[in-house]
Amino acid sequence: MKKVLMSTIVLTALFMVLISPVKAITKDPDLQSHMELELLDPGKRWVDEEGILQIRDSYWNGTYEGTLGIGTYECWVSVSLNPLTGEGTLSEKWLITTSQGTLAGSDRGKITMPQFSGTFVGTHGTGDFEGVKIIGSFKGYHPIIDGEIDLEHVVANAWGTTIYP
Repeated sequence: MKKVLMSTIVLTALFMVLISPVKAITKDPDLQSHMELELLDPGKRWVDEEGILQIRDSYWNGTYEGTLGIGTYECWVSVSLNPLTGEGTLSEKWLITTSQGTLAGSDRGKITMPQFSGTFVGTHGTGDFEGVKIIGSFKGYHPIIDGEIDLEHVVANAWGTTIYP
């Protein structure tokens, strides 16, 4: 009986040591961001055989203000746009840099010139953002100046959820 009781105690203690504690995931559904960007490199551009404007890897840079802090926002954008209708799609890789660290991710969206909208996910963080994930939606536009769409500037807002490790 003592051997069985002792074996049970030893096995229980061993399992307690081997099983790592489960950390609770913290979610904050109040992520808010505002970005203002300027086109620095137009990337590769051409019109395909169907008349669709193709843009690959255009580089934008600007300011970031939001729940994650204040810093810079960089992005590499690819677009397919019908110039006759002003409608198309976009995909983007982005990097937010603040004094607390960096967070990188991607997004996809639809364009109805001069506006665009879509969804994003960010999962690659450094510093305070290591292990942090953000998911949500965004909406933005090219400003209209003197009746013309300013294709070299963008204003965008994003909202969603921050998931902390």
